[in-house]
Amino acid sequence: MISTRLARRLLTTGLVLTCLGTVESPPASAQTTLYPTGYVYRDVNGDPLPFQDHPTIVDVLRTAPIVDQELMNRGVAGNIELILEHHGTRIRAVLRVIDKEEREKTGSKSIILKFRDSYIYEAAAYELDMMLGIGRIPPTTVRRVGDHEGTVQIWMEGVTPEDILVDEDRLHPPNVERYKQQKAIMRVFDALIANTDRNQGNLLIDDHWNIWFIDHTRAFRQTSTLLGRDTLDTCERRLWTILSSTDRQAIRELMEPYLKSAEIKKLLRRRDKLIEHFQERIDKLGEDAVLFDLLPPEDASSED
Repeated sequence: MISTRLARRLLTTGLVLTCLGTVESPPASAQTTLYPTGYVYRDVNGDPLPFQDHPTIVDVLRTAPIVDQELMNRGVAGNIELILEHHGTRIRAVLRVIDKEEREKTGSKSIILKFRDSYIYEAAAYELDMMLGIGRIPPTTVRRVGDHEGTVQIWMEGVTPEDILVDEDRLHPPNVERYKQQKAIMRVFDALIANTDRNQGNLLIDDHWNIWFIDHTRAFRQTSTLLGRDTLDTCERRLWTILSSTDRQAIRELMEPYLKSAEIKKLLRRRDKLIEHFQERIDKLGEDAVLFDLLPPEDASSED
């Protein structure tokens, strides 16, 4: 069964988002999406899952029995690899349970700010990613496992972290321009969620050279500053339309189960600053110099 929140979000977005508050069938020119095409979710044996839609995957992640689990060596300490079983199909997932708060100094005046590293931000990032029509975060949900609450995210079978491709001299996308466009989308999203932990190890590359975003436990910092502002030169056209048209209250309601009031307030302020930033660039340079249409993927393996 699909959760009420997810069902409402899917109805208002249709997975091909136009503008919240004016939900209608998009024109033919807007039918394309940012969602990676060609990727197939698979079971532990590498066979395609009998379901590929996000609502079903999320429901399975939240409810399917856990038949095995093991502490992971790669990535953030404390992540746990799970094996879930659904009607005889075994699915790999990752459980994040980290939730700690620290204080850090920032700025020339050494102001002390709270810094939280939490699993809940992974769910918040996924929900926001879906609302914006980006679709680059694997299906994720909140779930209690034993004595711990955490987030469970489907394992991306058959993908390679970007840092490994670099180390093995295999980072050679067939369409360099499209790869750069995806990085531009990533930078806009990271600025929006104030992600301070983006690195090549949490960018996953599939066989179609789609870039997937994982590990957002250090996002949603309580700052109004646009991190990496100097790198925000361009924005994907549909993302810009959705970002600038989505109702603030819709964002607030979507984030309330995951973020504190102060975190939502800062998120909305960063959203406003992103809109101001790109609108100023469009006014100065022209729309075609700032906005782009994401090129289609090419069927080329990351192993080449």
